[in-house]
Amino acid sequence: MKNLTKTVVLVLAIAVVLTGCKAPTQLINDVKGSLETVTQAGADKYAVEELKAINDDMTKALDAIAAQDKKFFKKFGPAKEMLAQVQTKVSELTAALPAKIEAAKNAAIQMQGEAKAALDAAAELLKKAPKGKGTAKDLEALKGDLTGAETMFTEIQTALDAKDYIAAQDKAKAVKDKAAGIADQVNQAIEKVKGKK
Repeated sequence: MKNLTKTVVLVLAIAVVLTGCKAPTQLINDVKGSLETVTQAGADKYAVEELKAINDDMTKALDAIAAQDKKFFKKFGPAKEMLAQVQTKVSELTAALPAKIEAAKNAAIQMQGEAKAALDAAAELLKKAPKGKGTAKDLEALKGDLTGAETMFTEIQTALDAKDYIAAQDKAKAVKDKAAGIADQVNQAIEKVKGKK
């Protein structure tokens, strides 16, 4: 009877050790699913730094699990804690993401307005550009640049409609830069003509 009791206790102890040493597969899958969802929701565009930090933490947790998998006596407790922290960070990012997207949208709309103002100012300045001998080619080139900038301006709205606010910001910045370049060239020409008088 004593041998049977010892055997049963030993078998139970081994069963507890082996079942307690199982990799947290379900938790890993849950965290990966949440991470994929927040990435598809736009975190890869609007929360790049936060997403990178979370992915780095996820990699560390998976590395800890892989290290424990190689051991005979496995301890997944620390790795489970790491995964739980990653899950918490993903939840926090999921909650904060709509505000980040809205902020990017508002910035893109503001930059669109600034680009429009820069275009209008450049167009007005181009009307005041000095006309005379040898300036026809320069004026045509500047008008061509302005037309190109106006075409780029329409792409801002296309990006806004597609909810690609980062691209809209980039396009608005490019339009502002192009309009500023046109204005600078016209101002230089005006100063040059004033200097000759």
